[in-house]
Amino acid sequence: MEGWIAGQVAFLYTFYKVRPAVIVDKCIEIIIDVIVPGRGVGESHWIMRGWRSLEQSAERKARELEIRADLRNWDEQYPQFHHELIVRYLTGFVASAVVSSLVHGIKGLLFSGSGGRRDRRY
Repeated sequence: MEGWIAGQVAFLYTFYKVRPAVIVDKCIEIIIDVIVPGRGVGESHWIMRGWRSLEQSAERKARELEIRADLRNWDEQYPQFHHELIVRYLTGFVASAVVSSLVHGIKGLLFSGSGGRRDRRY
């Protein structure tokens, strides 16, 4: 019972205190790092290194704009499932699960008796 109550409190607290924009920005940054290739061949000369750096930054910015446009389209198509609301629910569920398991774990340690079963036969 205590684990359920603590999980609900953790969910509500996290749901209202989380800043979804920060989490969405970090997720977009991670996705762009995975999608956009890094530096490659042809960077032995300083001009080529500068040129490749410009290409890479332009491609990163273009991908970021595409992802943000897709998020806006998602929000327009499904207003009841706004992406920031989904982030709030997911973080609330994670917080609830973590707190609930911690409460059950601590409760098990404190009230387990003398360290286990008493009817061992070996």
